Amino acid sequence: MENKYIDVGNKWGVVVNYDYDLMDYDEMWAIMRSFGLTSKNANKALKILSNYNTGMAITNDDIKMSTIFISKASTPSEWWNTAIHELKHVADAIISYYDVEWDSEDAAYLTGYMTKQLVESVCEPCYD
Repeated sequence: MENKYIDVGNKWGVVVNYDYDLMDYDEMWAIMRSFGLTSKNANKALKILSNYNTGMAITNDDIKMSTIFISKASTPSEWWNTAIHELKHVADAIISYYDVEWDSEDAAYLTGYMTKQLVESVCEPCYD
């Protein structure tokens, strides 16, 4: 499994997990549990993430961190669609936590910044 870390202004951390397979499920389960998911919900999440073109974002406000899982994808554009979709969920969590206006430039910059960081760190999408 590949992991990329995005630092959001020393105020929030985002761990992006991708290119995983069945051998990584124990590590994924542990990450989900560390972010507060129950065992039952972590097991459900793993089942969902075993499908192509799926993703999941989990946020823990107490530690000011989010983690994203991006499954294998059928095409590069599907991979990026899932990645940006999940980054939007993270942006929403950060915006809510810091009480930023939803339709503000700061909110838009946040999503753009995280997307740029992911593009620069991944360079190529993970797909079969």
